[in-house]
Amino acid sequence: MWLTVFAVIFVVAMLVGPVMLMQPTAAQRRLARIRALAAKKGLHVRLGRNPASGEPKELAVYSLVEAKKGESYKPWCLARQSLEHEINFFEDWDWVSGTHAQDKIHEALKKWLPNLPTPIRAVRVSEQSISLYWTESTWFEDASAQSSAQKSIQFLEDELQHLLALIRT
Repeated sequence: MWLTVFAVIFVVAMLVGPVMLMQPTAAQRRLARIRALAAKKGLHVRLGRNPASGEPKELAVYSLVEAKKGESYKPWCLARQSLEHEINFFEDWDWVSGTHAQDKIHEALKKWLPNLPTPIRAVRVSEQSISLYWTESTWFEDASAQSSAQKSIQFLEDELQHLLALIRT
């Protein structure tokens, strides 16, 4: 009798175990929620390498593709460096790969960069889009994780729009 009970429990465990392993973790569900919110706002999300040589090696890249037909932007990238140094462009932000924004927006960038929270690790402008490299950790402290994620995505969208206005001047 007991052998039959143990055999049934074993068989059920063998059937249910692999199914439970295929379930997304809480962290994976949180990232899926954040990325879905970004997609609803019209942001493109992909994984990319950190433009700076620091950690983390891979970051989520949230992009706004806004170039109008026939319009293109001068490519450049600013990334947080591991140390704040006087040779950096501004505080811990420095140019990556020898690219630089137009001189006329340097002062505006220096005023804008301090607004970016630490989880935003880099800013890139390509010919057709503008992107923020983000660790996907939220910086708003709300009781609801959903509310915190929504505020973070809204912040990203607002900052991308602000940067777009800067580079179009």
